[in-house]
Amino acid sequence: MTKDTKKIIQALTYLAGKEDGKVMDNMKAYKLLWLADRYHLRQTGRTITGDAYYAMHDGIVPSDAKCVLENAKTKMRDPKGYKDRYIANKGNHQFMALTDADLQVFSDSDQEALDKVWEAFGSMDALELSNLSHQFPEWTFYRDLLNDREQKNSYRIDLDHFFEQGPSSDFFCESKEMLALTQELYHQYNRI
Repeated sequence: MTKDTKKIIQALTYLAGKEDGKVMDNMKAYKLLWLADRYHLRQTGRTITGDAYYAMHDGIVPSDAKCVLENAKTKMRDPKGYKDRYIANKGNHQFMALTDADLQVFSDSDQEALDKVWEAFGSMDALELSNLSHQFPEWTFYRDLLNDREQKNSYRIDLDHFFEQGPSSDFFCESKEMLALTQELYHQYNRI
């Protein structure tokens, strides 16, 4: 699978399009992308976006999505001018969807995951989502390092942590058998 920023930009556009005025807080977008990628990985063995995730003080952050929203260079291919057709920086750590998302970039399962995450978590604000992310193993694994001011302020997350059980909820409730299967698929995808 070719990794580029198109799916990230379209996912950001899709999520912001669900907000009033199509304006979304950057941190809220990061957390919703993380939840959608976590859900999709546990269901299918691959993430929607292909983004790398980092544990930071404010929780879990998708690296290239952060670069896209902060107008920084991404590690993935970034088609020239593509982002500017879909999203615009609004200042105050917010962005706006300029148009509807191009749903053709998503598989059925990609869009289903984005919709399920929106239904379950879309009413939460950025701070609530940040606090929620602090309860998941992909962040708690790095908590002591992040709280030590002598250490770095971010750590790349091993996506195998996404397969671990987080706080009890009806949302991430896959069977151990299913998680073992999708984790194996994840490892197969990454060997190719």
